[in-house]
Parts: sequence; C-alpha cells; structure tokens
Amino acid sequence: MALKDYYQILNIDEESDLKTIKIAFRKQIAIYHPDNNKSPDAAEKFELVIEAFNVLGNEEKRSKYDVLRLQQKENNIPATVITSQEKANETWEEEAKKTSREYWSTPLEQLLLLDIFLTTDILGDLFTGTGDIIDSASDALDGLFDIF
Repeated sequence: MALKDYYQILNIDEESDLKTIKIAFRKQIAIYHPDNNKSPDAAEKFELVIEAFNVLGNEEKRSKYDVLRLQQKENNIPATVITSQEKANETWEEEAKKTSREYWSTPLEQLLLLDIFLTTDILGDLFTGTGDIIDSASDALDGLFDIF
C-alpha cells in the first residue's frame, strides 16, 4: 500500500506548526468543496485533504506518520507502508472517509465558521448539535466568505 505524502497534499513543509497546517487545510478544503468545485475528482481530493489534516493535525498520528516516513527514507524503501503500519494507515483512511462524507454535504461557510480543528478528538462530542448556532452565525456574516 502506498504511503501518501500528507505534507504535499496540504502544500506545507515538514516543519509546519499546527497553525500553518490549519491555514493550509482551510485553503485546500475551500478549493475542493462542492460549493466551489464541481469537477469529477473534487470529492476524491476533498477526502485526501481531510485525511492529511486528520493525521497532521493530530500530534500522536503525525508523530507515527513522521516515523514511518523517516524509516522509509533511511532504508531507501519505496513509498509503501510496512505491513505492521498498514492498520494505522487504514484507520486514518476510514476516519477521513467518514469525516469527508459529513463535510461534503456541509456548506463551505459553515465549515469555515466552525472551528473544524476541534474534531481531532481534542474535545470529543462537545460541539454535537451546534448546527443552529452555526446557521445563525452564517446568516449574520452572510457574504463575509465570498472570497472563496
């Protein structure tokens, strides 16, 4: 199984901090969100952006990912996942697909207003059911995000 280059997907370097990762994620998600992009491959790219953020935006997952990348570079191994690491990679992909389906049907303005980065298991389900609040905020700020 090929190891995806999450840094390249978000157009960031390996030294990027969380703030930079968040900014890159928001830019990429705005590019591939169905409100802005109707191309056939937009959904796939949208999902890859979600997956990249889910890994790089989570300190524990990012650490595992960076170790795997380093092992491959040191051992001159092609970009394939070592069998013992496949399970973690598959889990990351499953999580991303689930999140991607949810975000794909959410208007872009709501995604940008919601601090989407809290979904990286920092606060769990604290924000479940906040749709009405987000809708109200989106209506109040109508037009603010027209730059996307």
